[in-house]
Amino acid sequence: MPSHFFGLSTPTAVVTIVVLASAPPAVTAQDRWGGSVTVTSDYRVRGVSKTFGDAAVQGGLHAQVTPGWVVGAWASRVSRDRGRSSTLELDAFTGFTWNVAPDWDARVSATHYWYPNDPAEASYDYDELAASLIFRSQLVATIAWSPNAEYFSRYQGDWNSDSGSSLAYELTGLQPLTAALSATAGVGYNDLSQIIDAGYWYWNVGVTYAMGPLQLDVSRIDSDAAAEALFGTTSTKAGWSAAISWRF
Repeated sequence: MPSHFFGLSTPTAVVTIVVLASAPPAVTAQDRWGGSVTVTSDYRVRGVSKTFGDAAVQGGLHAQVTPGWVVGAWASRVSRDRGRSSTLELDAFTGFTWNVAPDWDARVSATHYWYPNDPAEASYDYDELAASLIFRSQLVATIAWSPNAEYFSRYQGDWNSDSGSSLAYELTGLQPLTAALSATAGVGYNDLSQIIDAGYWYWNVGVTYAMGPLQLDVSRIDSDAAAEALFGTTSTKAGWSAAISWRF
């Protein structure tokens, strides 16, 4: 599932999909492994482009180590700014999902985001913990906390790199329309008050079409004026994003 649906990051989305779709405890070794390769027109996280609106190639592998537990790694091309910066994001993640009531599941996950060989003075590597409540695999409410997030933002008229803890709140949904086609939507708030004394809203609507191992996602992504003031028009302007994925 692409990042623009669940909104947090592709690894977080993978944790949700892999665990909820996992087989019963008696799975085979082959069933425990999976992955995806994706080409997307714009890699966005919480409404902000990590590629300045350009395309990106992404891919990852994951494994169900025990029922409910999943671990994996994921990578994407990035371009955080037009200067000297890392062009690669590598993520390692783990998560656990369990049933809490009929139709309801809970999930916790941890992800480390790494930007290798980054020549920038500030380090953008960070960690994130997320907790979700999931209804029928179609509606997901998530809270994500990072103790060491780093943001390069325009605060009080100047561009600055600031780090600290952050919180994000999201509600995302998927409504099947046919056997292959689903409507998607999401809204979230990224609270950066502990870093830059600000925060912003973001949202998206779209459709997902799945046919065997192939999946096509098209979304309209937007954010509020506060996001534009913090990160610039190029990274936050409203627009359409399309992604095609091969899942195995």
